[in-house]
Amino acid sequence: MPAILLISDEWTPTRGGISRFNRSLAIAFAEGGYRTACLVRAATDVERADAENHGVELFQAAVTPAGPDLSVRVSEVVAWRPDIVIGHELVSGSVAWTYTNHYVPTASLVYILHTVSLNEPYKSYPDTARRATNREREIEKTAAGAAVVAAVGPLLKRRGEAALGDSRVVQLVPGMDVPDDPRWLHRKPPPNSIVLMACRTNHIEAKGLDIAAGAIADLRLPRQLPPVELRIRGAHGDSCDSLKAELLGRVRVARHQIDVREYTADPTELARDLGQAALYVMPSRAEGFGLAALEAIGLGTPVLVSDRSGLADLLDDCLGEFAKAMIVPVVDDHERDVSTWRAAVEAKLQDLPRAFAYAHDVRKMLLPRLRWQTTVSTLMSRLPVPAPRTM
Repeated sequence: MPAILLISDEWTPTRGGISRFNRSLAIAFAEGGYRTACLVRAATDVERADAENHGVELFQAAVTPAGPDLSVRVSEVVAWRPDIVIGHELVSGSVAWTYTNHYVPTASLVYILHTVSLNEPYKSYPDTARRATNREREIEKTAAGAAVVAAVGPLLKRRGEAALGDSRVVQLVPGMDVPDDPRWLHRKPPPNSIVLMACRTNHIEAKGLDIAAGAIADLRLPRQLPPVELRIRGAHGDSCDSLKAELLGRVRVARHQIDVREYTADPTELARDLGQAALYVMPSRAEGFGLAALEAIGLGTPVLVSDRSGLADLLDDCLGEFAKAMIVPVVDDHERDVSTWRAAVEAKLQDLPRAFAYAHDVRKMLLPRLRWQTTVSTLMSRLPVPAPRTM
């Protein structure tokens, strides 16, 4: 079996979907019998123990005067002799390229696309056009040296093919994790009307945070239902209050209806949020995939996802017409989007028993098709068989 080295900025996913994807993929490789390791910027003893428990060895980046640097050669990694090195677009793609071109030239490079500059128009950085152009050039150069270029979901596959002018981009479908605990398998609606978002909150417009905040204002729901609250999980610890203030300044919504909470990588805490939520929403203006919403589906939580997300495309591919009830348009016109999403949220909250029954059916239909071992098999089927090792 070939040895697999994944490279990411972190093991515990504190920065969003890419590191979450990397951890799940690494664990799937190890469970598939592959010798698996992950190179990260830094790792705590707890993280090392967690990785080891899943059959994954962690290596730490070399420490320089400027801090840990993934691109600097780590002798232990080279001695480990990976056959395949996996990098994630702008997080670690160039690092994986460096390893396969300079440190372990016998290894094959797998380059996974996660955004392809999809979010750039909605970021507040100056000169976004130039940044997007530079990023696309970096993607092109890295992809040119890869044995396999893959993209997460159908939307990014199409964007990757267009950006690279290459139809050989492999589509990867993430697995859907469903707990064994029967409490998650037969869920009933909670005694509240919490609408949940879990995302990186530093990109308000890209993630549609303003759409979600506007949508919960002036909801027309029966009096007997509890008041609706938008819970946003994902802010940096010192920015919860400022994010709430910014959203209140953008949309007319009562203060008690917005609850901004600090990001957590604790799966127990995230599961608690999803267990308390009556509805999970992802009204993104730009979303390469939407792994957090897929996690919500796996836990049986009703979801509404933007039709601009890769997950919406995947749901449509897998379920056809049956998926329409959870896919909501986003046209990038604030008033129209707020109105459309308000109506969609109202429809779900007015009949939660039906929403949870539908969520259960969706999960049941998707589970056989969305498995991490399938993700591993898809990648490995596109790679050349490594030559036998010499002793």
